[in-house]
Amino acid sequence: MNDKNSERSIILIVDDNQTNLDVLFELLRNYGFKVLVALDGESAIEQIEYIHPDLILLDIMMPGIDGFETCRRLKADQPTRDIPIIFMSALSDTLDKVKGFQTGAVDYITKPFQHEEVLSRIETHLTIRSLQKKLEEKNAELAHLNQNLEKLVEQKTKQLIDQEKTAIIGRLTQGMVHNLKSPLQVIQTSVDLIETKATKIQEESFSNYTKYILQAVTKINQIMDTLMMKSRKEQKQDLQLVNINDLVQREIQLLEGNLYFKNKIRKKYLFDEEIASLPLNYSYISQVFYNLINNAMDSMWEKKSRELTIVTRQDESKIYMDIADTGCGIAPEDLSKLFDPFYTSKPTKGEEKKEGEPTGTGLGLYTCIELLKPFNGEIAITSNLTKGSVFTVVLPKQQKT
Repeated sequence: MNDKNSERSIILIVDDNQTNLDVLFELLRNYGFKVLVALDGESAIEQIEYIHPDLILLDIMMPGIDGFETCRRLKADQPTRDIPIIFMSALSDTLDKVKGFQTGAVDYITKPFQHEEVLSRIETHLTIRSLQKKLEEKNAELAHLNQNLEKLVEQKTKQLIDQEKTAIIGRLTQGMVHNLKSPLQVIQTSVDLIETKATKIQEESFSNYTKYILQAVTKINQIMDTLMMKSRKEQKQDLQLVNINDLVQREIQLLEGNLYFKNKIRKKYLFDEEIASLPLNYSYISQVFYNLINNAMDSMWEKKSRELTIVTRQDESKIYMDIADTGCGIAPEDLSKLFDPFYTSKPTKGEEKKEGEPTGTGLGLYTCIELLKPFNGEIAITSNLTKGSVFTVVLPKQQKT
């Protein structure tokens, strides 16, 4: 007979007959079981609250609550319902055995005890219970693995989709760059000729226009350089000390060439004059600013009150640039998707529902996040639906290497 279970199993004997207790206690202890005893059902239930046995030998006829009631209570309690119970009785009536099984017992032995029978039945039900526990553990592990597998599949699927989207972006931008380089060179050359050959009278007339053209050409070239995805070495070579206040003021000057920005939007600027300069790629940060300003303007296109507030501020470790609008706001369920490539809350070109309605590609905010990554920058958003949004660019003063 295998004594593997006996080396670690606890058996509780519940019987009001001291002779029966002594016989069973000696038998089971000699066989290697850890043995507990109780003289009635109430004390057995109290004892089980502190030590859960692996199996219970339960007499039927006892003072107080009998074995059937004791079994019912144990089976009704979640922590004890799975403990195997073997009834012991001198009764041999079939109805009593049936009643015992109906209350939840797993087996039945009659007095006087046959030692080999008692040990065999105990070993059998301990083995069954051990296998049940292992099966439950395996099922729990399998459920956990299935849950993790579902999460892993979801993550991998999202990664593949994002990689495919990024590849599409790359193909689109490479084509754009190739097609735009030649006409931009023509524009650049033409502006240079105007600047060179204009008379003094003409210079005063043309100066503002040529300034806007030159700034726009510079901006387009910067965008194209970004789309070409420069190497890390090239990015480091392009770093320069940038003061966010100066950058914002230069970009505002360029935006003044947009009549909608100039005449239709009330503007409020609050600059921290003590703000520190940071080693940044000017082109990257200016594009982030430009994209966020354009989004703010688009969000206010149907609003009667259009107010744009730009704030620069700092604390000990970070510099912040807040761009606040009084636009349509963003629904809470859309906030987590704003930086996904190709996600846009605006209609795409050709799907406008109203004349003049802004359109989107879903690349603006995604591009902003990508441009900030080399500097460990982030964008935080707070929004109130129908009342407006605040986009905050966060730049750490100490860059991680």
